[in-house]
Amino acid sequence: VRKPMICCNHHVFCAACIELWLQKCSQCPTCRVPITPENPCREIIGATNEGESSESHSVRKHLRKTRGELLLREYEDELEVLLKENEELKSRSVTLESQLKASLTPAAPRPSPSHTLPDSALLEESANKLRAASELYQRVQEDVDKLRDANKALRSQNVDLVQENLRLRAEVESRSPQ
Repeated sequence: VRKPMICCNHHVFCAACIELWLQKCSQCPTCRVPITPENPCREIIGATNEGESSESHSVRKHLRKTRGELLLREYEDELEVLLKENEELKSRSVTLESQLKASLTPAAPRPSPSHTLPDSALLEESANKLRAASELYQRVQEDVDKLRDANKALRSQNVDLVQENLRLRAEVESRSPQ
């Protein structure tokens, strides 16, 4: 891409191409977000312009290396955020599972003052408590299922990010002087 420019949603275009496009439409060709003076397309600082030879080979090489390091740092930061979120979800899942186990354990029977048959009010109260416990169990089970799904998705994203991170490190290493 010659003289790369970036829109507010980080889509990259050739400067001549985007200027021609913006003469016809004032929106990003990819995402259709309006390009306004508040949200302009900007030239990428430090981008390599193949047509310009004013910068020496070592300067261009250094710029490429710096860009790669910035990308790598950005991915590592994003990976850290995802790992923290994953840990928070794991701890929340453990908490919910312990609450679920606590609600499922049978309560110790209360000693009755006399050996008479329980009255209807006591039976109704017990039935209401059982209903409430069942509803709580259902909600907790749904939360656990959602957390498991979210955890699976985060693990998958984590694997993808680790692979991307390794790929970027290898790319940066292959470009750096030996």
